[in-house]
Amino acid sequence: MTKFLNYDRALCLSPHPDDVEYSMGATIMKYKDTHFDVLCLSQGGDCDETTHMQRLDEVRNFWEKSGCKNVTLYFTDIKHVKDLMEDLWVNLIESKYVNKNNYDVIFTTASYDSHFEHLITNHLAYPLSRIQKISIVEYCSPSTLETWIPNMFVDINDEFDQKVDALQAFNTQKSRKYFARKTIQDFNTNFRCSKRGLQYVEQFKINQIFI
Repeated sequence: MTKFLNYDRALCLSPHPDDVEYSMGATIMKYKDTHFDVLCLSQGGDCDETTHMQRLDEVRNFWEKSGCKNVTLYFTDIKHVKDLMEDLWVNLIESKYVNKNNYDVIFTTASYDSHFEHLITNHLAYPLSRIQKISIVEYCSPSTLETWIPNMFVDINDEFDQKVDALQAFNTQKSRKYFARKTIQDFNTNFRCSKRGLQYVEQFKINQIFI
């Protein structure tokens, strides 16, 4: 049995299409016996010329290409994360997802991040788990700052090529430097892990944990 921290069900908050896929897609591929609900909050970033409904199809194509059977995709009808105040986001996610599903853990963006919509998303996790024993885990994304310190590393060496191949589904992002294979390799490399024999990893920070 391969479960993330022995959890049955996880909610993954993705502020934009590709955030969860780029940041923790291989972890989802690895832990096949945990079911991951991926909730994409928007159609893309504020002032991003690629923001469009088409990007939601790219998310669907990524997971179809990955072959994962342990993922359910959800999308809101909101164009930008900034279009809703934080309290409205909490109410929406709580009423439509958290209260209806028995989540063990919420994955969210890093608390130290250069993207303001990632910070908004990070702020949602604690209110969503305020009265339930739901663990909170932050994931590292390309905009996570170096001041953020992970405390959990998932070995994705066996899943790395599968992740890179699936990321090609994001056609609107292929011209971005962080979608080049070498950049993806660098993103999934950590010195402390490399010296321990872990070639590729995805990085997380456990904020609160209930087991």
